[in-house]
Amino acid sequence: DVHGSVRPHRACTAAHRRSHATMDVGLVDALCDYSRPVFLFGLTPPLEGATQDELKETARKFVERSATLATDGFIVYDIQEEKGRTPEPRPFPFRKLDDPSHFAQVLKDVSGKESVVYKCVAESDPGGFDGWLNKAIDDYGVNAYNLVGGASSANQYSGPTIPDVAAKLNKRKQCAHGGVTIAERHIKKGNEHETLVKKGELGMQWFISQAIYDPEPMIKLLKEYGALCRQRNIEPKRVVLTFAPCGREKTMRFIKWLGVTVPEDIEREILDAEDKVGKSVDLLCAMCKKILDETKGCGVPLGISVESVSIFKNEINAAHELFRRTQSMLLDFLGEPWLVQYKLVSKGVKRTSFDYGSRKPPASPGAALPPVKEPKAAKKEGGIGGLFEGLSEEEQKKLGIAGAVGVVVGFILGAVLGGSKSKPVAPAPEPPKKKGWGK
Repeated sequence: DVHGSVRPHRACTAAHRRSHATMDVGLVDALCDYSRPVFLFGLTPPLEGATQDELKETARKFVERSATLATDGFIVYDIQEEKGRTPEPRPFPFRKLDDPSHFAQVLKDVSGKESVVYKCVAESDPGGFDGWLNKAIDDYGVNAYNLVGGASSANQYSGPTIPDVAAKLNKRKQCAHGGVTIAERHIKKGNEHETLVKKGELGMQWFISQAIYDPEPMIKLLKEYGALCRQRNIEPKRVVLTFAPCGREKTMRFIKWLGVTVPEDIEREILDAEDKVGKSVDLLCAMCKKILDETKGCGVPLGISVESVSIFKNEINAAHELFRRTQSMLLDFLGEPWLVQYKLVSKGVKRTSFDYGSRKPPASPGAALPPVKEPKAAKKEGGIGGLFEGLSEEEQKKLGIAGAVGVVVGFILGAVLGGSKSKPVAPAPEPPKKKGWGK
């Protein structure tokens, strides 16, 4: 496990709880285990009407691009037209997309990773929601859901309510669900922390924030949510901080159209920069650090999510950089030694998207990794040699066969998981034991 003890949340039942002694922890388990952080990468499905082959190709390209990101899983968004959100015209025309639960299954087939599926329950077909949910769970194998209400409280919606859907999911013991938190609402109404407590009473285990471009509302929300939970003697749920880079004016307009508050000075600093997307990454990283620094000790478990919803290459690449940098910040914030492990896995289990085509494994074991005869030296140098400490020469050779393996990445806190006897590279002195997040 991550911190020396397995502490999944009580709502994670034995039906879906798995050992935390390996890296392959289920996404629901990871989200519900508040002793460790969670890292997610978000995307939108392809257009509705895409063939199964086209869906697989889209998933393959996405997974191949993001193969070096140490994610626990993905977020697949449910995009709706949201006519009542704002009188402002939509910067990008609305086009209906593939069902998010269906695309989540395709992603899992290609990558081996599970997804949190967003579902706008208010916009659902009132007569067909139960059928959709049963298919998502039983046919597509989706167990993690993020429930979203209507875009405007002034509108009438035909779909079921969030409490109704939460009650249905609570009966599915393999499933867990969360919701959305919008810190800007806390500035306007002052009660978002109470809303989170009420949603927790519905069975929600986490809250994923709207994209952050102003850290102050989130800082205020986390502090007051943590304080309210302490006052009521309840455990705070996880809050996943979401960031999305911006490299052009039209993307900025879309971010603001979605309801994200972007301070005028931040907007100008990004759009006036020569490297707009690079500036946005730097600013968002600074905001992430500010949130972590100023909420230390609030007791709210955190996670990181980065959205990659752009079709532009520079914004896609920036999302990857933003993910790696914010992930490092959160891991450092926990004060535990950590490293990134590249795990070689059999291609047959579909853990990666790499297509080796007709390439065949070499006839001789020439590609095998050399035995690590001096593991201490390898660790001192900070290379990957320490990852193979404790493996026999035969095991190392098996790991080194180039044509039969793919590469996935996992993050490890304190010790390398996944069944090997390896240890962290150049471990730092063990910090004092903590009783909670940021304490």
